[in-house]
Amino acid sequence: MANAFPQKAKAGLCALVACCFQPAHTPEPTDEARYMQRTRAAAQAPTDAILPNYQNPPRWVKDELVEACEQCGVEFDLLRRKHHCRSCGLVYCGRCACHFDRVVKFGLVEPVRLCSSCAGSAATENVFYEKFLPLLEGGDLFSKYGLLRKRHVLLQFVRAKNLLQYQKFDPETRSYEGDVKAIPLDDITDVREVDAGQDNADVGIVIVAGPQEHRFDATTALKRQQWVEAIAGARQVRGAMLAAEREKRAHQVEKENEEVRKMSENLQKMEERRATFQEDRLRRRAEKREQLRAKYHLATAAS
Repeated sequence: MANAFPQKAKAGLCALVACCFQPAHTPEPTDEARYMQRTRAAAQAPTDAILPNYQNPPRWVKDELVEACEQCGVEFDLLRRKHHCRSCGLVYCGRCACHFDRVVKFGLVEPVRLCSSCAGSAATENVFYEKFLPLLEGGDLFSKYGLLRKRHVLLQFVRAKNLLQYQKFDPETRSYEGDVKAIPLDDITDVREVDAGQDNADVGIVIVAGPQEHRFDATTALKRQQWVEAIAGARQVRGAMLAAEREKRAHQVEKENEEVRKMSENLQKMEERRATFQEDRLRRRAEKREQLRAKYHLATAAS
């Protein structure tokens, strides 16, 4: 019995210590927390991908905060319902959100309701995400022309860095050699087929990035055509995204300027009312003084 008591005490002490050093329970993040995390991450790197912030659909604008259609401005009532665009999350009337299409970038493979602006971009983006992006990210073997000779390189698109990169590749040993060279997508000003009359013109691609021209020879004429269309599609989608961002920023600046203008007008009106009130008060005070002088037959200061 004497030996059992220390064993029980020791077991209890061990349980108490183990309980004290247990890691704190971390609750699962809520939808609001996940949304804020994505928002902060997007704000830190707004141009890290060809279409940033497009892993998840945007958060819908709350119905109760909207009184009129985002596009035409018509006010909602019992007969004119509110509709959310599944691509931008804004609220429209039925006429302005009457389009239906897939949005592959969000994983929406069935037709959903879209506004006019998003419907136009969805058609181009769906083709790019389904047809061209897998080709670019998968990469392909090309012959790259250098100063003295041409070499085999693997060319592929890196979405996380928004660039095309290539590195020397040995098809026999299937190993890479040398440094990795990059061509930023935003620096590309043109992509075209090699002019007729040059060597291997039927399989050659020229990528123009600033003052530099990079020539790559595909293995077949079909692959050459596919890559020219894919890079052109990437530039088109990227350009549309940047244009939309610029338009969004311009709209935000215009909205802020309008708020500042209204505030300035309100301050000016308040100043005008204050000046008018001051003048009326001085005028009433002067009239009262004149009435008192007339009543008590007092001489004015001037006499």
